[in-house]
Amino acid sequence: MGQALLKSRSANPVADAVWMAETVMQYSPATDSEALKLLRTSFPDCPLSLRVAALNLLMKQSRRPAGATR
Repeated sequence: MGQALLKSRSANPVADAVWMAETVMQYSPATDSEALKLLRTSFPDCPLSLRVAALNLLMKQSRRPAGATR
């Protein structure tokens, strides 16, 4: 994984976190722990704060009621 998924990051950390979360969701992690592991292995050169922001987005998405848009 790692380098194959890494592309140049934008100047916008929110956009980067969204992109990272979307990338990880392609693997359909079953748990938050698995999602964090995928973030660590897929984006080893990204700052921890950016990986945590992406994990936060993933956790919020998984707790959303079915059919909710926000």
